[in-house]
Amino acid sequence: MAITGRPDGDELVYPAAITTVANNALNGLKRLARDPSGLPANGALLLGERSRLLGLKKGGRMSANGSCCLLDAYDGRIALNLARADDWDLLPALLDGECPDNWQKLAAAIHVRSVAALVERGMELGLPIAAERMPYAAEPWTFSSAGTTRGRTTPLVVDLSSLWAGPLAASLLGAMGAKVIKVESIARPDGARRGNRQFYDLLNAEKASVALDFDSVSGRRQLRNLIDSADIVIEGSRPRALRHLGINAEELVAQGMIWVSITAHGRYGKAGERIGFGDDAAIAGGISAFMGAYWGIPMFAGDAIADPLAGLHAALAAWTCWSKGSGGLISVSLADGVRHALHYHAAAAEELPHWQAMAQHDAAPMYPMRSSPSARALGADNDSVPAC
Repeated sequence: MAITGRPDGDELVYPAAITTVANNALNGLKRLARDPSGLPANGALLLGERSRLLGLKKGGRMSANGSCCLLDAYDGRIALNLARADDWDLLPALLDGECPDNWQKLAAAIHVRSVAALVERGMELGLPIAAERMPYAAEPWTFSSAGTTRGRTTPLVVDLSSLWAGPLAASLLGAMGAKVIKVESIARPDGARRGNRQFYDLLNAEKASVALDFDSVSGRRQLRNLIDSADIVIEGSRPRALRHLGINAEELVAQGMIWVSITAHGRYGKAGERIGFGDDAAIAGGISAFMGAYWGIPMFAGDAIADPLAGLHAALAAWTCWSKGSGGLISVSLADGVRHALHYHAAAAEELPHWQAMAQHDAAPMYPMRSSPSARALGADNDSVPAC
C-alpha cells in the first residue's frame, strides 16, 4: 500500500489477492523442499523487497521507481518505460520527429496518437511499451514436455538472466538445494549490478559467477559447454538473440534439460520479440485497469510487480518439473503472471471498503527484511567452474 495510490492521496489496498498468489507459489516450493528453512518467510515479502530497500513512494500514474508512465492516447492508455539511458533518444522515431525532453511534453505528444500505432512502432524500435488492458484468464506458465531429466540428485542451474525475475527464480532454486552458476557477458553484465547492492545480493548471493566474451568463438563455446552441463537453464532473452549465439532451446530440451524462458509477453510469435520490464508488463496484464475499475483512477500498484510474480512461478514450475523428472520448455510471461494473479480472487465492489479499512487499521509490523552474504564479483569463478 505504501507504493500504491496517488502521490497526494491515500495509500490504497489493491482490489485483488496478489499477495495470496505470491504466498501460494512460495508455499508450493516449501512443500517440495527437502529443507524449507532456507526459503523466504513468504511470497508477499518478495513483492516489496526492492521498494523497501530503495525507499520508493507511490507515484499514481508514474511507477514507483520513476521510469514508467501511464499515458493517455486519444483512444486508450499506454505504459511507456524509459528505464534505459538511450530510450529517450528513440522518442523522435516513435513520435514522427517530435523530441519531448520531459514527461509533460511527452504526454501531450502521446495524447493525439492512437494506442495501436504507438505500440506497433514502439515494438519495432525495441521500446518497452504496452497498451493498458483489462485482465483475462491466463496461466502463469506453459510447459512443453520433451522427455525425462538426467536423474541427478542435485540439479545444476545455469542462470543466464538479469535484473529481477530470472535471478529471483534462480536464487529460490538455490535455496531449494540446487547448485547455481550465474553467467554474464563481459561486455554487458547484469544491469542490476549497478543498482542497489543489497537487493542485488539478495538475488545473486550463493551463485558462482562466470563472465564470458559472447562475441568470441571461445566465449560462445564455453557458454555452450556450460549449458550442455546444466539440468535447468533460466534465461530472459528473446529467442532470436539466443539463436544468434548458436543456442536453440527447443533442441536442447530434447536432451532432458529443463529450459525456463522468461519474457515480457510470451515466447512465441511476435510477442517473443517484444521488449518489456516489470512495470509496463504489469499494465499489459491489467494492473492499472483494475485500479481504474475499482478506485476510479487508473494507476500503478506495487513496484514492477510482474517481476517477482514471474520469478516465483518460474522457480515453482522448474522445481516441479525437476521433482517429476520431466524435461521440457517452461515459458513464463510477466504479463500472464499478473493476469493469473488478478483472476485468482478479486474483491466484490462491496468488499473493497472493508479491505481498505482492515489494511489501514493493521498495526502489525512489516515482514522482517532478508539478509544475505555478498554476491560474487563478476567472473570470480571463471577458473574454478569446470566447463570454463
